[in-house]
Amino acid sequence: MHRNYPLVDSMIVTAQAPQGVYLPSSFMVDMQLIVPYVEGIDPARFFVSSIVRNATSFQVTIGYMTVDPGTSTADYGFDCAVSGAIPVDLVFGGESTDAEHTIPISAITTVPPATDNSYQYGIPADYAAMRGMRGSLYIGTCADMTNINAMKFRYQHSAIMQTCVYFESKEAGLESIRIVDSYTTNAKFTDDVTLTIGRGIKATVVGNEVRLDLDERAIVDKLNELLRTNGGIPIKRINGILPDAFGNFTLAGEDCTLITNQEAGVSISNPCSKPCCDQNGIDSAEVTQALTELLAAKDVLNNYYTDLATKVNLMQARLSSLIASRK
Repeated sequence: MHRNYPLVDSMIVTAQAPQGVYLPSSFMVDMQLIVPYVEGIDPARFFVSSIVRNATSFQVTIGYMTVDPGTSTADYGFDCAVSGAIPVDLVFGGESTDAEHTIPISAITTVPPATDNSYQYGIPADYAAMRGMRGSLYIGTCADMTNINAMKFRYQHSAIMQTCVYFESKEAGLESIRIVDSYTTNAKFTDDVTLTIGRGIKATVVGNEVRLDLDERAIVDKLNELLRTNGGIPIKRINGILPDAFGNFTLAGEDCTLITNQEAGVSISNPCSKPCCDQNGIDSAEVTQALTELLAAKDVLNNYYTDLATKVNLMQARLSSLIASRK
């Protein structure tokens, strides 16, 4: 025979609607509901108010009674939390895992209207702190729920779950802290703890909040220090051009431009047009003197050709006169 836990074990849990249908105890086998502290709240007033099925899943709704159920024949309270979707084909064993059987529970965020209704859906303003409740529900198997489409419960029908409700203390605070990293650190600290912020991390305190941010300036300085030690400062820009995502620049030669590597640099040359002589030792005065001499030689040649042309013209004229006199 199944036990009813996490519900009370006093009797078989039967539904208000449809009447006479009982809740299989194999369906919910464990539950944990964490409830923020609210003055006067009673763990014995939490109960499962409904279980609804759609085409592919079940959903469990949790309610809270705002008055002692023994003082009134009516239900005064509200639905305060719902489970996540519970697959209808979830069964114990086989290929299923604990993670698949663990269903989250979260508070209902709908705020009910201020009416005189005895039972409402959503957490009223007087219980606003309960909107921080959360928890988990462990499902055994849905195999015994195949003929159930919807079940609605009243508190008196024993769907009470007081043994799995846990309250957060109104004096709750940090009791311990465990530091775990991906190397070998795994240590738990209690009492007074001092956190020392290492280089590259900046801590900002605002009220009760401590914010940790990357200190970009410190990180850049550290990277530059490592680069100076291990390989020098990289080139950041060439003529204002940034490198690619890997920090590389591309130098592309066009036409007869040849780019070759040399120690600590590159060599750019033009193999298609080499000088005719060694330029070492030639200065501007020597070049000017050579140009002056070249221009003087040009003037001499010009004068020679001008004089030669004049003499040829005179010779042609005398020949013409001589030929004419002998006719």
